[in-house]
Amino acid sequence: MASLPFARPLGLIALAAVAVFIMLYLRRPKPQDKIIPSLMFIIKDNKKSTQYSFFQKLMTNLLFLLQLLSILGLALVAAAPFAKVKYDVTLENTAIILDVSASMQSKENGVSRFDRAIEGAKKSVSGRNTIILAENMPLIALEDENNEVALDVLSKIRSKASSTNLGDSLLLAKDILGEKPGRIIVFSDFLPTEGPDIEVVKSTLLSEDKITDFVDVSNKAKNVGIINLEVSKYNTKVYIKNFNPEPAQRTVKIMKDNKVITQTKVTIGANSVENFIFDTPPGISRIELEPKDSLEADDTAYIATPQKLKNSVLLVTNEKSSNLELALQSAKDIQLDVVNPPVLTINTKKERIEPYKHDIIIVYKINNVNRKEGIVPGTFNDMEDYVSNGGNLIISAQDDIREIDMRNLPPVDLKAKIAKPTKACVETINQVTKQFEKERCFAAAGAYFGAEAKKAAITFASADDKTPLVVYSEKNKGKVAYYGILDEASDFKTLPSYPIFWSSLINFMVGAEDIRDFNYKTGRIFTIGEQKVKTPSSSLTASKLLMDEVGIYEFDNKKFASNLLNEKESNIVLPSKAEKLGERERLLERESSEHDFNLEMPLLLMAFVLIMAEFFYIKRRGDL
Repeated sequence: MASLPFARPLGLIALAAVAVFIMLYLRRPKPQDKIIPSLMFIIKDNKKSTQYSFFQKLMTNLLFLLQLLSILGLALVAAAPFAKVKYDVTLENTAIILDVSASMQSKENGVSRFDRAIEGAKKSVSGRNTIILAENMPLIALEDENNEVALDVLSKIRSKASSTNLGDSLLLAKDILGEKPGRIIVFSDFLPTEGPDIEVVKSTLLSEDKITDFVDVSNKAKNVGIINLEVSKYNTKVYIKNFNPEPAQRTVKIMKDNKVITQTKVTIGANSVENFIFDTPPGISRIELEPKDSLEADDTAYIATPQKLKNSVLLVTNEKSSNLELALQSAKDIQLDVVNPPVLTINTKKERIEPYKHDIIIVYKINNVNRKEGIVPGTFNDMEDYVSNGGNLIISAQDDIREIDMRNLPPVDLKAKIAKPTKACVETINQVTKQFEKERCFAAAGAYFGAEAKKAAITFASADDKTPLVVYSEKNKGKVAYYGILDEASDFKTLPSYPIFWSSLINFMVGAEDIRDFNYKTGRIFTIGEQKVKTPSSSLTASKLLMDEVGIYEFDNKKFASNLLNEKESNIVLPSKAEKLGERERLLERESSEHDFNLEMPLLLMAFVLIMAEFFYIKRRGDL
């Protein structure tokens, strides 16, 4: 019962022992007459005799007092008394939450919000200290350490280019403090972009009597920044937003190897967005806005591309011109060589080439052996070796395809030609056929070859009667595909989806890396094999990596770009939410709280001391 001064009020019954003791003490023994044969004492000084009489009574009463207090103390211990004592909670445990998000880098008069937060945090360390970094996910920088260690850690912390999650950081601080007395101090500009609502979290903390202070370090900043990038192999589109209430002008520069590739000036209206499109440079490049403003984290963005942007394709054909050749020539990610049998080492531009050094070979409408300009015997033997060594081959159907000795390369067993109209419809949705997901039947054909897919082959598309038309299979170290749509008997070659299909099929077979897999927003977490990782600011050995800086990361022998691209985090002109959170007027002052101080042990100690005093007194008096 917290409202009573005793935890066990029934223990007060033990006070009855005090009354019994007093009654026994007051009880007088019956007087006895004794004869003294001679005078034992001669009183020479009446005054001295009176003083001795006083001290004798005092000593007698002292024994009574010692016994009374001993019994009284033991009786009170049975009732477990306690007292409400005020104490300073800030001297015990302090949990400091530091907002290290991108918006904290914004400066005013050369001083950033983060600088102000660090200054305030250093003044707030007290007792046992815990430091939590509020990024897109809370990180524990320090737990339950003394002031000296806390100050050292604070001096080494740097702000990051990430979003803000104050809600989860507050909940983490609450869990770390647990039942221990202390308080939580949040240093932030209070522009949270992720996690639970901090108003709701604060209400939870208050309901659990957790002392929580919010320190607003926001400033008056202005910003124009890059809020989005759309990166493809061919071009990149950058979106720039002016967060200010007045128009702004910026110079957009595209840089590669510290040289300006192109630049343009843009005028952006108040609270408006402008975009700019440019060809994607190969390798590593960056976009810069000039002049820089209060927040530099979104004034620069990086672009990374795969080491190999173009696939080398060899088209083997006796056709002087075809829709397929035109489609391959139009693809920016294809480096095309066209050869006409029987010679495969010289292309149509009269250039000498190595035919089996290409990423992929396409066999399309060729003349058979013993025909004019036909392939030489053994050509498909060489192609079989090429596939076995990891090459990629696409075989296209033609009228006499069953007469050509293609070894065991086709992933289908071909049958007779079927001369009836059909539709080519998708059987498997993947990287090649995803453009046909909404309308699965993508082409019409007047004829096709009967076929049966071989074991382990995958049918991408088929005719109305389920005859395979586009089939893929892996063979030894390489890959082989069968394109069974007869272009001369189909409308597919005239559709806009035709060049996209061929480009997708080539990229799929070659295993071309998606450029989007090289460009990320900050906050992305990678789980990798333990290795040395180069970050924009340092190098480290890790098996788990958090991208929380703007710049280039290097691991797995590849380079990756990391950019802020967070409109909410860049909106530093918004007013702070600290006032809505009921910020205290006396932040960071000493906080007092009441504590139930148990008096059992002090009373037991007192009773022990009194009993020992009584023992020594009786011994001194000679009763023992």
